[in-house]
Amino acid sequence: MRYRWELLPRLASAVEHAQRREARRDLAEFLGIFAAASRDLTVRKMRCAQTMSACIRAARRGGGPSETIYSEHLLFLERLSRLQTWPASTRVCQAYVERLIDLVEPARRSPAERLVAGIVKDIAASLAEPRTLEQYAHELDVSVGHLSRTFAAVAGRPFRDEVRRLRCESACRLLKQTELKIQAIAVRVGIRSASQFIADFRRMLGVTPAQYRRARA
Repeated sequence: MRYRWELLPRLASAVEHAQRREARRDLAEFLGIFAAASRDLTVRKMRCAQTMSACIRAARRGGGPSETIYSEHLLFLERLSRLQTWPASTRVCQAYVERLIDLVEPARRSPAERLVAGIVKDIAASLAEPRTLEQYAHELDVSVGHLSRTFAAVAGRPFRDEVRRLRCESACRLLKQTELKIQAIAVRVGIRSASQFIADFRRMLGVTPAQYRRARA
């Protein structure tokens, strides 16, 4: 079975943005892939643990409380290690993803966490016509310095780095799922210069967009 490279970032994004239906769908597909790839229960559970590690990082980015996420992840790993059947393992993984999404539900976030989550969601939805930190600050009627510090504290990275991450994530999906030319993909993720897009992509992933596409063809 061909590995679906886009699934893990997609699942992580669904957890980060508390998109429950999408997370359930992607996790179900992951569990099916694990079952088809190996009959060894230990191998399957190891792959589940790796997948959940990406999900807890996403939950933290989404505003979930770090101490709770960390402590509950240890409990999840201990429980998973003791299970003796694949159906039981899948149920535990499904319940754990539901719990992570509970931790990042917008109603449970602080005002700062909700604000940053809203900005990140808007950035991802408007990469082709990106807005600056200054524009967001003006709309929110706060200083640029205050918004910059708040964003970095909640997201774990500066505003500019988050924009780069989202651009790279979107570009990877387009490279794998479409036959668009590099210039067209650059424009879709908000970069007018193909050479700048190639340089930024290589800086993030260590390969050019063309090399990335060939490796996953």
